[in-house]
Amino acid sequence: MKRFRMAACSAGFLLALTPLPLMAQDPMRYEVMQRHLATDPAQLRIIANTTLSDVELQIAHCGPTLVRRHFARMNPGEVQTVQWEQPEGVYDCQIVMDGASSMGTPWSVRNRHEFVSTSPIQLNVNLRELAPDVSDVMLHATRPFHKASIVVTAEDGSVIDSVERDVSGQKDFRLSWTPSEKRPALLEIKISDSTGAWATNTIFYFKIPHTDIVFDTAKHKIRPDQEPYLQESLDKILDIIRTHQRVAVDLYITGYTDTVGSQASNDALSLERAKSIASWFRSRGLSIDTYYRGVGERSLAVPTPDETPNEKNRRAVYILSNQPPADVGEFGRFVKL
Repeated sequence: MKRFRMAACSAGFLLALTPLPLMAQDPMRYEVMQRHLATDPAQLRIIANTTLSDVELQIAHCGPTLVRRHFARMNPGEVQTVQWEQPEGVYDCQIVMDGASSMGTPWSVRNRHEFVSTSPIQLNVNLRELAPDVSDVMLHATRPFHKASIVVTAEDGSVIDSVERDVSGQKDFRLSWTPSEKRPALLEIKISDSTGAWATNTIFYFKIPHTDIVFDTAKHKIRPDQEPYLQESLDKILDIIRTHQRVAVDLYITGYTDTVGSQASNDALSLERAKSIASWFRSRGLSIDTYYRGVGERSLAVPTPDETPNEKNRRAVYILSNQPPADVGEFGRFVKL
């Protein structure tokens, strides 16, 4: 199955070359990129409609230096691209071009254009995990933005809600949607500011519901009588991957123990059990990147005193996501299978 990795977050600018309203019979036409990121150069393109000679271009008031270019000859259909550095800001640029056509007839262009150069806008989303009861996210941007949108998709691939909001120049904004009985699995968020700069953040997070398998005491080998439960989990994992195949997701497995034994031994045991589960999935055809870790008794499903056996605490969590779970800093990093 071919999958495309959707970036967790990205930023950019609504780039467009604006054609100028010259007539088709004119010897040339040109296009300007009036809005661009300050990290990218400003741009103008000259397109020859006929043979041109001695083309002189001058761009003034469009940055720290005067832009000059000379093209001795341009053939019909030829394109010359002129780029220059333009720090962040708004510029009232003067475009002056002179030249001669193939018949020796002189021509000239005198125009002014506003160029907007802006820095990228970055978007962070405050969301620990995408639980079934979540119906909003807190957006944090590096500078004020004016529009925010979100598409919320359920585990079965259906759209739960699609929302667009006008934001009055805020850097922090809580974006909400109408929940449904379906569990959300995918959030596609986009913000944009008044200059046309935009940023996105894509969150895929789905905790696989499953039956926890039973291991023999102090062992990590998969028992044959537990394999049907693992197969049920694998079928569910593969179904979610097929449904959301345009998003490249990874599988994260976390193993837990009860409080019987030392913390160090439980950390090691839970790690080996999580690895055994990951290896079983891989041996049955799961091809996506799979990561595992063991946190022992450090996060009990049922709080108990030390040395208390409890099956509910001997568990594993399977998460499909396009980024590591947010509790890595709290419970440690995953190991890639």
